[in-house]
Order: sequence, then structure tokens, then C-alpha cells
Amino acid sequence: MNEGADQRRISYRLLLATLWATLLLLAVEVIGGWATGSLTLLAESLHTLIDGFSTILSLVAVTSPQRQLGREVWGHGRGEVAATLILCAFLGFTGISLLFIALRHLWDGLNGIADPFPVDLDAHVLRLTALMVIVNVALGVYANYQARSLNSLALRLNTQHFLADVWLSLVMVAVLMAVHYNQHWLDPIFALGLLSLVANSLWRVLNEQLPMLLRPTAIAPEAIAHLVTQVEGVTRCQRIRSRGMVGRQVWVELHLALHPEYMELADDIGEQIEALLRRQYGPLRTQIWVEPSRRQEQYWDPGLSGY
Repeated sequence: MNEGADQRRISYRLLLATLWATLLLLAVEVIGGWATGSLTLLAESLHTLIDGFSTILSLVAVTSPQRQLGREVWGHGRGEVAATLILCAFLGFTGISLLFIALRHLWDGLNGIADPFPVDLDAHVLRLTALMVIVNVALGVYANYQARSLNSLALRLNTQHFLADVWLSLVMVAVLMAVHYNQHWLDPIFALGLLSLVANSLWRVLNEQLPMLLRPTAIAPEAIAHLVTQVEGVTRCQRIRSRGMVGRQVWVELHLALHPEYMELADDIGEQIEALLRRQYGPLRTQIWVEPSRRQEQYWDPGLSGY
């Protein structure tokens, strides 16, 4: 097995382990929050749900055949669009519901209503939550270390998103400990703080890991064909596809027909075309199919060691 396949396999296993750990933490937070009436646990579960969505996007990037080594995020199809819309709708509905409940509890507390903060945090729930948070933090730190050594963008983006909010999980554990020792007023206040950060957390995922939703064409095929046909030996350029974001990362696939006298120089011509496109459009990865005849086809991919 080559090095690229090994890197992709390691990234896949780390992301899969991260997803399972995230789902376990999510289950603990939802069940524990519902059973004990803790708004903090329920609000934190929204952040954990976003972490799980981030991990799923990274898994898609690693397992897709058009995302070699999980280094690129080229674009997403209808499944990712539907999942994003459903997630946004669920977060909006649940977040607003928790917001009104937290405000009602605070209002009851200010007006001296008996038992304004109906939360009964069990010690077993507290220990289990703290344990799962520690496991997730340790796994996130390890995955971040592996992302640097594997040079995997998909893994790195996922761990960066998780580690950016890891302090919230640690503070949540401290708040839950205080709530367990009868500081119940902290529960709705910290829940409000968590809810105010949900939109920012979701936006980071959508902005960094979901740069486009409908696979738009990044570069006009006519423009690519005009550049490519200027290279000596190229007689025809067709079936051109491009996705991504110009200036950030673009994936280009095209089919070439070369003059018979230039077939031995196919690799050099491919490198010239990639360099020409990169100078014009910035970071990109190319997949170039060379067609010397209708009965024979040669595949050239200079990007295996590139972007």
C-alpha cells in the first residue's frame, strides 16, 4: 500500500473514532440534560452536534475519490445541502426554545418565584459528562498532532474547529460542578452564553469546510480551453470540468488530444499545462487525460504529490 493510501486510511480512522466519541458525548449531554433539567447540558449539546457535522464533512472529504488524501474540499452535492439546511433549521428551533426557557427561569428568579431553577444534576451524570469531555479533548489533541504529520486538510480543519471551542467544554464541566453544589442560577446564565455562540460555531464550519453547496463551475471551460490550446502539441481540449474557489483551491479535469509527434512528451506537456493554469488561477489540482487515439487513453495526474 502506498504512502497516500496509508495517510488516507489513518485520517479516516481518526475521523471515525472522533465521530463515535462525539456521538457518545452528544447522547450523554442530551439524555443527561433532559433527565436533570440542565439547560447548560442541552445548550452544549448543540455545539457537540455541530462538531459531529464537522466530522462528517471531513469524512466525506477523505472518502471521496475526488478528494485525494483528504487534502481538498472541492464542493458538495445535494446530500450536503440537505443536511446543512436541516441542521440550520434544527439548531434555530432548538436554540430559540432553550433561549426562552433560560430567560423564563431567570425572570422567575428575579421575581422571587419558588424554585426558579428546576435543575437536579446527579453526580453520576456529572462524572460521565466530565469523562466524555476529557476523552474528546484528548482525542482532539492527538488528531491535531496527526493532522500536521499527515498534512491532511480535512483532518486539520475538523480538529481546529473542535479545539477552538474546547474551552467551552472545560468551562461547562466547572459550571456543572458548581450547579451540583446548589449554584443553580449558573445553569441558565451559562446556557445563554453557549446559545449566543452557536451561530458563530456553525458559521465557521460552513465557511471553512463547506465553501460551496452546489458544485458550481469555478472557471469557464472556454477560458481553460483557450489557455491549454496555446501549449505546443495540443490539438484539442474538451470535456473540461472545474470546481472549487479561485484563489483558494480549484480542481480541474480535462481531456487532451495531442499531435502524434508529441505523444512521448505527454508528461512534459501536462506539467506545462498545470503550471500555466496555476499562474493564471492560483492554487489548483489537475487531472489530465491524454487521448492519442479513440482506441487508447492514457491518464496523467501530476497532483498526487502536489496540492
